[in-house]
This record gives sequence, structure tokens and C-alpha cells, in this order.
Amino acid sequence: MSARIADWLFDLGNSRLKGAWLDGRTLSNPVSLAWDASEFDTELRTQLQQWPAPDRILIASVVAASRVDRLRTMLQAWPQAQSHWLSSPRQGCGITNRYRVPERLGIDRFLAMAAARDIAQGASVVVVGCGTALTLDAVDADGVQQEGMIAPSPELMLRALHAATAIDDTNPAAFASGSTDDSARALRQGCTRAAAALVQWYHARQCDSNVPPLYLHGGGSAALRESLEGEAAARARLINDAVLRGLVLWAAQK
Repeated sequence: MSARIADWLFDLGNSRLKGAWLDGRTLSNPVSLAWDASEFDTELRTQLQQWPAPDRILIASVVAASRVDRLRTMLQAWPQAQSHWLSSPRQGCGITNRYRVPERLGIDRFLAMAAARDIAQGASVVVVGCGTALTLDAVDADGVQQEGMIAPSPELMLRALHAATAIDDTNPAAFASGSTDDSARALRQGCTRAAAALVQWYHARQCDSNVPPLYLHGGGSAALRESLEGEAAARARLINDAVLRGLVLWAAQK
């Protein structure tokens, strides 16, 4: 293990753990592991042992306690480091949080807004996360969070249809990954187009004399972007590792 000292950053999402160590403002040696990976603990431990020793560990988590405990146990190997499990503040990273109880705003949403506004150099932005859920947030030019929304992502819509209908009984290919079956295409198109319509409507609501850029992040963001039309499509940009990029901003302010 290197003798260097560094900040470690972790994004614990519903599907994956992402992490990196911070070299200045650069995310170094990133790791991304699905929680259900068969060698999750071994692969994560191997990766962390190659990073510089941590002085401070910043963790943004939206996952269940059982998954949090897996990382806590792993980090016991570095007892000298200060671990910070973050929650959304009233103000920070250029964002003013308008939730009545600030910490109830998901830390992933807060950090993604911060990352998007930083990329836009302080301009107003619309930020959409497409993972397990579809999250829609807006930030005005003063950094004030506007009314947000949470809806099922296209993937979650598909899973709900799978659980609540008998489509699978009469057509086993309908929900198969990569299937070219007509029902499979209809289901995927319907769910993706429904999400795209909500994103377009939400983006249009934020337009006045200014048309804000639309930043998309999360595992389903690329497919969602392909389904957008009009101003939303023209203004859409993808952000890779939005939560980690927000954590870089958090690390710089503390």
C-alpha cells in the first residue's frame, strides 16, 4: 500500500458501489461493483489495498443497512481514517436545499445537482437521474433547488409489469433481456417513452426566457436520452459518475 495520504470517496447506489480516491480534484483508480457480484468483497478489498492510505472517507449512501455494513466492515482495516456518512445539508456545494427537513433530500440527488451546476458554471440546470428510480430536479441561477419529482425508472416500470401481469405466462420472451420479440419491444418502448415524456414535460416547466441544460446520469440515462425529443433532446448531456463528482466538490469545501 502506498505511503501517500488521500481522501476516499464512495457512492453507494441501489445497484452498484462506486468509489475512487481523490488526487487533487481528480478521481483516481475508480472502482464500480454490482452489489450482487459473486466476488464483490474480494474485488473491493483488492482494489482498496492499491489506493493510498485514507485520511478522510466521504460516503454518500442510499442503500439498506445490510449493504452499508459491508463497506463499514471493509473500512475497519483503516482505523486511522475519519469516515463521514453524508446527508444533504441546507446549503453546500453551491446548492440551497429547500426541503423542509434538509437531510430527507437524497444525498445522491443533492450531489448530482452540485456536479451539474458546477459543469454549467453556475447557470440554472435540470438534473435527471435514471437508475432504480427516475429523479427530476432543477436548480436556478442562484443555486436554489426547485420542486423535484421522483418516479419509477423504465427498468422499474418493466419489473412492475412483470410482477403484476400474466404477460410472461403467455409470452416468455416478453421480459427476456435483449429479446427482439414484439412484446418485448413494446414493453421497453412504452416504459422508456413514458419516462421521456415526463422528463420533457419537467424540463419545459423550467423554461422561461432561458432554456436550461438538461443533465442525465445513472445506468439508464443513455437509453433515456435517445428517447427524448424537442428542446430536452437538444439540451441533454450525460454526466458520468455524477455523485462522485459532487463528492469532489464536497471534499473541497470541508
